[in-house]
Parts: sequence; C-alpha cells; structure tokens
Amino acid sequence: MGAEKKGSKHKKVYIDKVLKLLDTYQKVLIVSSNNISSKQIQIIRKALLKKAVVLMGKNSLIRRACKMYAEKNPKVNELIPLIKQNIGLVFTNEDPRTIRDIIVENKINAPAKAGTVAPNDVIVPKGDTGLEPTQTTFLQALDIQTRIAKRQIEILYDVKLVSEGEKVGSSEATLLSKLGIKPFVYGMKLVQVYDNGSVYGPQVLDITDEMLKKNVLEELGNVSGISLELGFPTQVSLPYSFMNNFRNILAISLETGYEIKEAESIRELLENPEALKELMEKQNEEEKDEKEEEKEEEPEPESESESDDDMFGGGLFD
Repeated sequence: MGAEKKGSKHKKVYIDKVLKLLDTYQKVLIVSSNNISSKQIQIIRKALLKKAVVLMGKNSLIRRACKMYAEKNPKVNELIPLIKQNIGLVFTNEDPRTIRDIIVENKINAPAKAGTVAPNDVIVPKGDTGLEPTQTTFLQALDIQTRIAKRQIEILYDVKLVSEGEKVGSSEATLLSKLGIKPFVYGMKLVQVYDNGSVYGPQVLDITDEMLKKNVLEELGNVSGISLELGFPTQVSLPYSFMNNFRNILAISLETGYEIKEAESIRELLENPEALKELMEKQNEEEKDEKEEEKEEEPEPESESESDDDMFGGGLFD
C-alpha cells in the first residue's frame, strides 16, 4: 500500500512538471532517443542550459498531462499524437534552428554491440591491425584477406563488415572491439516540431529567409507575367503595365512631335547624337568600373605550394 502511494506521488509530481513546462514554453522539439545513454542526455541538457529543457519519461504520463492541459489550451491536442515510441521532448522559446543545431552537435561514437541494427555501413580499413599472427584464422572466418607483416596481421583491402540495416553479429562485434573501431555515431534525432499549435517536419528548419524571399519573388514574377499576358490587372502587374504604357506614350510623342514634359530629355538626346554617344560611353565605363571592383573584392586563390606549407606548418626544409 505504501509503495502504491509513493508511486502515485511520483506520477503526480511528474505530471505537474509537464504541465508547468507546457505553460512556460511555446515550442516543443520531439526527438528520437534510440541508443542514447543517460550520460549523453546529461551532456545535452548542459549544452541547452538556459535555452531549453529536455524531458524524458513515460509517454503515457506525458500524454495524460497534455490531455489535462488541452482543456485549458486545445492547441496542445496537436502534440499528443507525436508522443509515441522512444522519444524525448525539448521545450523552448528560442529559435528551433538554434536548439536543433546544439542537439545535432552532441553526438558520440559508440562500439558495435552484437544484435544491434547497424545505422550505417561498417568499413574495416586496410592496413596494420596490431593483432598477433595467431588471430589470422579469426579474420579468415570473416572472409578478410590478410598477410603477416612485421609480426602482426595486415588487412590487404578495405572490407565492408556490416551493411546498413543488418544486425551486428558476435564475431563482427568482437573484431571491431579488438581493432578499437567505434563505427556508430549516436545522438538525438529531430522527428517533429510543435510550435504553438502548428506541427511541421525537421526539413522546414532548413528553409532560410533568403530561400523564402527568392521563391516569393519568382512566384510574383509568374503572376505578373500571366496578368500581363491575359490583360488582367493585378497589384503585382500594375507597375509593369504603367511602364509599358509610358513607353507607348513616349513613342507616340517622339513620332508625332507632340511635346510632353517627360519626353523632353529623350528628344534632346535624339536630336544631339554626340550627347547620346557620351552618355552611352559614360554608362559603359561605370559598368566596367563596377565589374573591376567586384573582381578586386574576390579573394585570390592560394597557390598549391602556399596551401601545402600552411597545412604542414611550414616548408619542407624550414
């Protein structure tokens, strides 16, 4: 009976904690926590200090707390279906990109344990292994070609020991341990982002303001082109319509001799070829100067000899 009361008390404390987080933060990053150790979670928590709060725990309790909070803020209902499988929640009011970057940076190399599904191909590189010749049979059993050089085993070719998606066998795990290879990199992986009732995938965080601006301008250009072609005026096509109509008015003025104030400067240039020539030459010079300035701003590529010296800390005979 005492144990049940203690368990209920812990659940209430945990639910109250979730409710407080939902009340404090507008954004939640849902992250996959497969193969993440408690030590690694602590490292991530430390890296996110004063920027975000990492919450791990039972999904059922988190969902219960979200349902309770949804009575106050129905937007949280969008978060509930995302709480499944082995996940953690990262609460924040910061830019989700910043939090995502910090999470991604905190990855660790891990050994391949028998029975683990490989998240990537495992390649054993050719070269010296440091293993004694008595281990030759072990490597041959894994179909790895070797030779004895300087009283140790040397692998002749790079070998794909385990393919992505395959389970690591006990022999493969033993060999990788002997060679000191930690082939897997584990870290929290962003799955979804909840932002004050909106839910979107992690790829949205890769969209920059420049990309959005470029896409909007391209679409506005398309709308403007269609509007001009159909003769259907829209807000984005009006400036081009005014410009085209003004050109037509100028052309009529110049052709008929009917004077308008806006056409005076153009008529003067047409009546004075020398002035027109000088203006065109001036424009060409200005364009040439701009191109030269852009070329000067570009950094000069380093020569091969300079880059090699920098890489190795000086010349070969310094």
